[in-house]
Formats: sequence, C-alpha cells, structure tokens
Amino acid sequence: MNVFVLFKKEAKEQVKTYRLLIVAAVFLLFGLSTPLLFKFLPEILEMSGEGIPIEIPAFTPSDALKSYVNSLGQIGVLVAVLVAMGAIAQERERGTIIMTLSKPVGFGEFAVAKLAALVVTFLIGVALGALACFYYTTVLLGSVDVQAFLAINLLIALYFVVCLSITLMYSAFFKSQLAAGALALVTLLVMGIVSSIPPLAPYMPSALMGWGQSLAVEGGGSAWPALIISGAIIVAAVLAAWQVLSRKEL
Repeated sequence: MNVFVLFKKEAKEQVKTYRLLIVAAVFLLFGLSTPLLFKFLPEILEMSGEGIPIEIPAFTPSDALKSYVNSLGQIGVLVAVLVAMGAIAQERERGTIIMTLSKPVGFGEFAVAKLAALVVTFLIGVALGALACFYYTTVLLGSVDVQAFLAINLLIALYFVVCLSITLMYSAFFKSQLAAGALALVTLLVMGIVSSIPPLAPYMPSALMGWGQSLAVEGGGSAWPALIISGAIIVAAVLAAWQVLSRKEL
C-alpha cells in the first residue's frame, strides 16, 4: 500500500465524515458575505440610524479583500484545528490505526497521506471561497487584480497547511482529540504572540497573512523568510508525527 492508495482512502474519509462539506461551506460563506457586507453596509447603517445622517466613505475592492484575509486568518485557523485534531488521534482511540498499519505501509506514508488529504480539503475550501469573493467583489465593488488575488489565496492556503501540519503532529502524540486540538491552539497562539515582536515578526508563519493583506491593500510587500520557515515547519511536523508513530504504542 503506497501513499497514493492511502491518500485515496483518506480523501474518501474527508467526504464520508462531512469534513470537506463543512470546510467548503465555511469558506464559501466568508467568500460570499464579505463583499456583500461591504456593499450593503452603508444602507444597513442608514436604515438603523433613525434618521441621523451617517457619512461612510465608499468601500473599495481592497477593503473587502483585506477583511476577507483577516476573517479567514481568524476563523480558518480554528476550523483547521477542529478538522485535523482527530486525524490520527481518533484512529488511535478507536484502534483502527492498527488495521491500517498492519498492512505494508510505513508510518511516514501514513502521516503524509493524512496531511495530503487535509490539504486538499482546505484547498477546495479556499478555492470556493476565493471564487465567490472574487466574483462578488468584482460585481459589487470594482475590478480586482487577478494575479494579486491569486497570490493572496496561495499565501492563505500555505498558512493553513502550517496549521494543519502542527495539529496533525499533536494528533499523533495523543489518543485524545481534545488534547491534540488544545495543544495545537496553544502553539498557534504562542506563534501569534511571538509574531507581535518586531524583530521576529517577518519569520513567523502569520506574516503570510500580513503579506496577503499588503497585496490586497497596496499590491506589494513580501515575507519570504516566513515562507521558508513555514515550509520548514510543515516538514518538521510531518517528520515528528512519523517518528512518534514509529515509537509509541498504538
């Protein structure tokens, strides 16, 4: 049994357990609601103002995109942890992991297939949200730079892969999904706090979201060190999960 066969099994699990549906629905909701909110917010405030004149400057596509990135950076992380925290822990808890690993499959292949299925689920979610956001932002608020928008969503997706890989690592550490999810959230929270320290901020994965916001607002900015560090974290997390699975009692 190779990685591709394991991946197909895990991909089917994403569909059967409704994880794909949930992730797609959440991202699609944000992709639809953000430009709609910016388009109709002045009218909503005017209706609720009880005759008091409220002057609001016209919103631009950049405003909607910046809000879209910011919203996904908050809600998307929580969704990533909730979806990935039981990826391995649940199988260990139920004992089904033994059935899979009793076949000719390596621990590394098992971890890679798990992460790959989760990544595909989130890529589909990000793509659906991005298409909805792009369409409605263009129709309601004005034109959007296609290349910049594509780069924004690629950065968002990479940040979610970091979150998924960290959560998957903790899911390999524990049989408890709650323990895995809690430690993943704490780790991501600590990383977020560290990113508030100016000398370290450019190296933290959360800088990818800041890069996305700068592309949305200014069409520029970069965070190449964060990109490299994010890739290293993903690889290290998968290797850690592999080593833990190969040494711990399943």
